Amino acid sequence: MDHVHDDQPTRSPWLAQLRPEGPAQPLTSDVETDVVVVGAGIAGISTAFFVLRDTDLRVTLIERARVGHGATGHNAGQLTTYFERPLPSIAEEFGTDLATQAQRGIEDAHDLLDLMVDESGADVLVERFTGQMALYTLDHVVVHLTTNEVRRAGGLAPLRCSVADDAPFLADIPERFAGGYDVVPRERIHEMLGIPDDRYCAVLSEPKGCANGALLCQQVLAYLQRTHPDRFRYADLTRVDEIRLGASTDAGQTHRVTAGDVHVLGRHVVLCTNAFTDHVVRDRHGDPVELAPDQSLSGLVGYMAAFVDTPREPAALSFVRQPIVGMDQTPYAYTTRRSYPGADGTVTLTCMGGPDAYLDDAEYAPDAPVPGQVLDAMDREILPFAAPERLPGTPYDFHWHGLMGYTDNLLRIVGTHPDHAGLHYNLACNGVGFLPSIYGGHRIGRILAGDHVGPSIFDPRSPAVRAVGADPASP
Repeated sequence: MDHVHDDQPTRSPWLAQLRPEGPAQPLTSDVETDVVVVGAGIAGISTAFFVLRDTDLRVTLIERARVGHGATGHNAGQLTTYFERPLPSIAEEFGTDLATQAQRGIEDAHDLLDLMVDESGADVLVERFTGQMALYTLDHVVVHLTTNEVRRAGGLAPLRCSVADDAPFLADIPERFAGGYDVVPRERIHEMLGIPDDRYCAVLSEPKGCANGALLCQQVLAYLQRTHPDRFRYADLTRVDEIRLGASTDAGQTHRVTAGDVHVLGRHVVLCTNAFTDHVVRDRHGDPVELAPDQSLSGLVGYMAAFVDTPREPAALSFVRQPIVGMDQTPYAYTTRRSYPGADGTVTLTCMGGPDAYLDDAEYAPDAPVPGQVLDAMDREILPFAAPERLPGTPYDFHWHGLMGYTDNLLRIVGTHPDHAGLHYNLACNGVGFLPSIYGGHRIGRILAGDHVGPSIFDPRSPAVRAVGADPASP
């Protein structure tokens, strides 16, 4: 297809729903607190919510822009519970118990989301339904059936897998998986995916959903400011430059967060910064504080587009495009349909994504336009899955991009640095929905409440790569 789309300004449908933000609240003087949370996206808001809810600690939340305007306001707005790598791979590295414990924790975050919505009185719409992942090779099916084996071994219910009765690999599925999948007519696969694409001959069904995380952040922030005026302070347009652990002050050893000419002193610092890592963290001697090499962060820019449609049932569909899972960096295509307020009532917003690009050493520009070549790629590679009847080249109503933090091991980092008891993390690997951010906020709240949370696949590790399963430092 010839080049059709011009570069387009970034316009996120989630930020378009936010209430008027009011005046900025930057820090203008030094602050002493118990907990400093850096980043006011869904990870930082969730962390502040659960720390304030489950402890009597004072919390100061610092945001470089405005609430929810980072990755949270520029994502796909999905509620999903799978990882960026197959669960059997995680079980092989960490053991079945820890792998399935982590999986259960992310799935339970649905309840944590509902708790946040109910207690804050937020009116953000949360839609839930059965989502579908389209598969087309024997490897795809075997990976997911093996995942179900791991789930069963860890006490989790298996996910439903359906295979077309004319799938070319049907007879090659190993005998050990007999009874672990349904054989259905090809027309049923078409019906589940909503498109008559004969390449895809199997479907994995799992609970999914949609919600506007940015709007939730804005509403929960307002709730925290109303409910905890004596223990909670929020500052936006305040960019953190340095975090110095164990700094000496008149009050003794504490941690110092520096933002320009202003300092925030606290006993705990929680980094909820996704891939925005232009600050530096140093120990009391001035040396950089690091994590294990496979927990280093990379910034991945994901591109998305959306258009308004006539009302349809909510849905979330993803289409694997690698013939072998993990074979290369080819991103899967995904599309969602959800309710969205229009000028004349509720409409359906069809969102789609897939194209992405690694951010090199250049700083991410959140307001940079969406390249026309990316929108052309959307027309070629994603639109046939989302709305095959829609003509390529038709303008989109929204087009946006977001910076997502990924670690080399494709697992989130949640917990306490093993060498620094007051440094905590709830960040990275935000590419698959925002439930993991809420799970992370709850786990940090438990740690700061003094609960023994036990080891996790998400535990921060030192550069020496301490064994997974060692207790993290005490708060």
